[in-house]
Amino acid sequence: MKLSAPLYEALLKYVEDGTMPYHMPGHKEGRIISRKYIENLAKIDLTEVPGTDNLHDPQGPILEAEKLAAKAFGAKMSFFLVNGTTCGIYAAMSAVLNDGDAVLIQRNSHKSVYNGLILTGATPVYLNPLMDYEDGIAMGVSVDELEGLLKDNKDIKAVLITYPNYYGFCIDIKRIVDLVHKYNKILIVDEAHGAHFAFSDRLPLPASKAGADIVVESIHKTLPAFTQSSILHVNTDRVDADRLKFYLSLYQSTSPSYILMTSIDLARDFMERKGKDRLDKCVNLSIDARNKLNAIEGVKCIGDDVVGKYGINDYDTTKLAISIKGLGISGSEAERILRENFNIQMEMSDLYNILAIMTVADDEKEFDKLVKSIEGLLKYKRNQEIRLIDYYPDVPEMKMKPSEAVKKPYTLLKIDDAVDSVSLDYVIPYPPGVPLICPGEIIKKDMVQYIKLLYNIGIKIVGIDNLNIRVFK
Repeated sequence: MKLSAPLYEALLKYVEDGTMPYHMPGHKEGRIISRKYIENLAKIDLTEVPGTDNLHDPQGPILEAEKLAAKAFGAKMSFFLVNGTTCGIYAAMSAVLNDGDAVLIQRNSHKSVYNGLILTGATPVYLNPLMDYEDGIAMGVSVDELEGLLKDNKDIKAVLITYPNYYGFCIDIKRIVDLVHKYNKILIVDEAHGAHFAFSDRLPLPASKAGADIVVESIHKTLPAFTQSSILHVNTDRVDADRLKFYLSLYQSTSPSYILMTSIDLARDFMERKGKDRLDKCVNLSIDARNKLNAIEGVKCIGDDVVGKYGINDYDTTKLAISIKGLGISGSEAERILRENFNIQMEMSDLYNILAIMTVADDEKEFDKLVKSIEGLLKYKRNQEIRLIDYYPDVPEMKMKPSEAVKKPYTLLKIDDAVDSVSLDYVIPYPPGVPLICPGEIIKKDMVQYIKLLYNIGIKIVGIDNLNIRVFK
């Protein structure tokens, strides 16, 4: 009988087509993962039996592996996560917040942070991002505005910051840490895209080293580990470790994958033995690629030009955020052309940019292929100007907490007819996965116009189905 496994077959086709990945996970189709590990993968897919320990009460090899990770990442304590950074964000928020507590979060936080609001019943105080309209990216934050919010909202219990952002751009994390602690608040850092920072002095400062209370990282994004492999670090005594452990157990599977746990353990081991040298090489190749990309007419690799602006203090050189606006084509169109005609797959695209994630698994071959493929876009250049979006809609007014809104009965309306209604859903463009509207917020006309603009240029938007949205009237 012929094989009938559509998902497996689709993944196998992607691999057999020879598509070169410039996206996560960081092992890049297993290039640098131990062959012995791959050969024994099915055999080590075990459960909690004598000798294998238990993630929910580690006392043996899992505990030892977590201690080695804490040392490698410069943390006081580290906890393996098999449900991704998402579950770490949930646990971190639940460990420090109670129903009704105020929490200061960046408006351009990942969806998991907003889900954390629903789970905890916390009330958000939003810190708006500083917008780089030229490149179409929500960048950093104003430290002065952050301090103003802390002064004006004395009941804020914790602050949750994203560092770096999806594109690799970084706020001044040490200054943020010092400020938050000055007001005696707990700082949680979503460092999903910065797990590799700990292994190079040529990359931005790791949030753990800066002194953040809780840091959550996706090992799989930038290090050689399997998808969903993440880690949570605790760095100060401000955190109730027992309460945190309770919520980690609550949000993680009761059948944690030993494959994912060993993947974290082996990624840490690789980085300590070989990864630092490979990461140094990756940084060198990334800098060289940046220079070559910037020499292509109509192309810009965003980096030094934004440091000192938009609240940005540093950037990850291995994240190549490439503006192709000057070619007269959109980022999403460029991503499609690169996949169909050059057989490379970018991490993501937006209106103006495409993004490549380079890791310790990449060598000269991968960098050369990327640069030559981007050069190949020149023949698709158009004598037209990509429309500049020189505004970002105001944050909608919150009518009710997200945790309350999701429990309300809903009506399905066309988004044009939903103006002044209360949204009961997220509206999130992917990428980068940052909500434009959250449950409990009033839908305004300017936001509807912005959503339709994104929708009409081909950006995938979760929360609207054929421009319909769930609302409470």
